Formats: sequence, structure tokens, C-alpha cells
Amino acid sequence: MKTTKIWLGVGVAIVAGASSAAQAENLDPLNSTSINAPAAHSFVLAQLIRGEGGENESGESGEGGIDAAAADKDPVKYGIALQVIAAHYYAGLAAYEAGEKTAGTQMFAHGFSEVYAEMEEVFKKRGVKDLGAKIEAAIAAANKNAPAPEVRKAVEAVQTALAGAEKAGPKSALSALAVKAQVIADMLDRAAAQYVLTLKKDSTLETYLDGLGFALAARTEAEKILSELEKSSAAAAKAIRAALDLASNAYPGLKRGAPADTAKFLAAASTARIAATNLR
Repeated sequence: MKTTKIWLGVGVAIVAGASSAAQAENLDPLNSTSINAPAAHSFVLAQLIRGEGGENESGESGEGGIDAAAADKDPVKYGIALQVIAAHYYAGLAAYEAGEKTAGTQMFAHGFSEVYAEMEEVFKKRGVKDLGAKIEAAIAAANKNAPAPEVRKAVEAVQTALAGAEKAGPKSALSALAVKAQVIADMLDRAAAQYVLTLKKDSTLETYLDGLGFALAARTEAEKILSELEKSSAAAAKAIRAALDLASNAYPGLKRGAPADTAKFLAAASTARIAATNLR
């Protein structure tokens, strides 16, 4: 069993006790000296991770599952796992800096519970040592209501650790460019699926933030490869650009814009995925 899952389980079990101790002495559970450090961190994470809000257990949203065993062998799936974590941190930071601190903190915690906890053993096997600690530090900073610049610094440390973790990923016959394009296409697919959920079923901020994160992850990763992709496959680059444009319209930022054409967005994301899948 993964150590992180054990740790989270202990955190859930001690919530009542830690909360009572902190409240009795009017202490911040994270920084309280009356409970030990592991208990304090478990308390914070257990409190933050309770319930997933707009994230859909039935798979109707853009969240999807992370198959750690498959990600350990497939560079595309491994990259997707990393970018789902990254997406939560892009969106969480946007929310935190806009004053939606609770929503931002929960996004950070979900990046831990939904992906890192599933991938922990894979990361450990591949020598990724600092990602978990950086994620926990970002959650802790946000949970203590730290100033936005401090939280941004903690999030940037997570992004740096994710870049390091990417280098430790599995290899395949696919080129690095093809892998990156397929990961971007997956993020666009998730953003489109999440947007449909946001418009038709669940208009909560958290559900929108999930999609915003996927769109930001796709845009950030695309900026790294689009010029190179233009040279090797203009068609794939064009398809990704078209989907990115629609993603930007659907997710203009924390403040929502006018409703976008969901059918067009889904179709563009699908076209980008097909084009990326054909790359070698």
C-alpha cells in the first residue's frame, strides 16, 4: 500500500482529535506545538481533500482517472499525470491570487489526492524525490493564508519539480515532440469535456477551475513545442492552435466570458487529439 495513502488515512482518523486540540487552545492546526508535525500536516490535507466538489466520479467530466501502472510504462500517460497535477496548480494559483483562497487551496490539495497519491510509488521508483514535498509545502502555504507572492513561489517550486519529474519518465519509440503533442491534446480534450460539464451540469467555481487548469496546462506546454511542430507537421500544429484558441475563449481567466460553442470546442479538441496521435 502506498505510504501516502496510509498517511492520508491516518489524517482522516485524527481530524476530530487534532481539530479539538487546536480549537481548545485557539491554535492553527498546521503550526500547533501541541500536536506533532506529521499529525498537523495530515490534519490539513484531510480537511482540504474532503469531497471533490465539481469533479465527477462517473467520468463525465474532464478529470478522468490516472492509471499509475500504465503511466510507469507509457511516456504519454506519464506526461498526462504530470500535467493534471500542473493544471490544478495553474488554476489554484489563479484563484488564490484573485482572492478565492479557499478554492485555490482546495485545487492544490486535489492535485495531491487525485494524482500524486496514485503516482507516488512510480515517482519513487523513478528517483523523483522532491515533488511530494513541494506539493505539500504549497498546500501548507495556502492553508495558512500566506501572502499571494509566497504562495506563487511555492507553486513555482511545484512546477520546477514537475519539470524534473518529466525527465525521469519512461521512454518509447515516439519522439519527444510526439509525446508532448499528445499530452497537450489530452489536456485540450479534458478542458473541452470539463467545459460541457460546467455549462450544462455544474456551474460551480471548482468545476470551472478544473477546466481552466487544463486549458492553461495545454497552453503552457504548447508554447514549448509549437514552432518545432510547425516544421515537422503543420497540420498537427494547426489543429492544436485551433483547439487552443477555442480553449482561450471558453476559459478567458478566472472571470468567465460569454458561453462558447461546446460542439465546436469538442470537435476541435478531438481533431487535435487525432492529429497528435498520428505523430511519430
